[in-house]
Amino acid sequence: MQRKWKITLGISISIIVIIGGIAGVTILNDYLRNNNQSFNDDDPVLMFPVENIETLEMLYAFNMTDPETGHNGIDFIINSTVNILASCNMTVNDKGLTYNEDYGFWAAGVSFDINDAFELLIGFENFNTSETAGQLQLDALDIEIGQVVTQGELIGQLLYLSPGTHIHYSLQKNGVAVCPYLFFSPEAKAIFDVLWDDIGSGVDPCNGTLC
Repeated sequence: MQRKWKITLGISISIIVIIGGIAGVTILNDYLRNNNQSFNDDDPVLMFPVENIETLEMLYAFNMTDPETGHNGIDFIINSTVNILASCNMTVNDKGLTYNEDYGFWAAGVSFDINDAFELLIGFENFNTSETAGQLQLDALDIEIGQVVTQGELIGQLLYLSPGTHIHYSLQKNGVAVCPYLFFSPEAKAIFDVLWDDIGSGVDPCNGTLC
């Protein structure tokens, strides 16, 4: 009887080990399958962000020759309220209202995740000295955190509240500012080039006069 009991116990333990091994392999495979996401750092192709180019009064260049004093985006300066469109497919990462202590104005801002490497940041700057006016601009943005937007979709309105109103349009790759112009689609570059010749701040949109 004792020998029979030992054989039964041995068989039971073997079965438990086999079942446990199979379960462990299954769990590991599920984990690897669900977490094996490829890293996407493809260059974005950006469409022109301002819907009505007739509202544009001036363009200020990207210039990061000196990161301490540089301008890490392109400014699209308007003379009347205009719709701002999504330049590509992306996800809203953050949205809020901030106070610029250096220049004394409130600005609404929104950031978008394009992929694992690229992020687009847009500041809606109308030089609001009151928080109430700043909140008005924030409320004019028709997007929410976590929302997926598609290229050409309305982000919101840039409200013309004072001379110099503009969007600060900044593209970052792995946290480092890069010139957005280099990533414009051929159509967007064609539009931009014509405007730049007329209302641009310098010779090169990626290394021009600072805002």
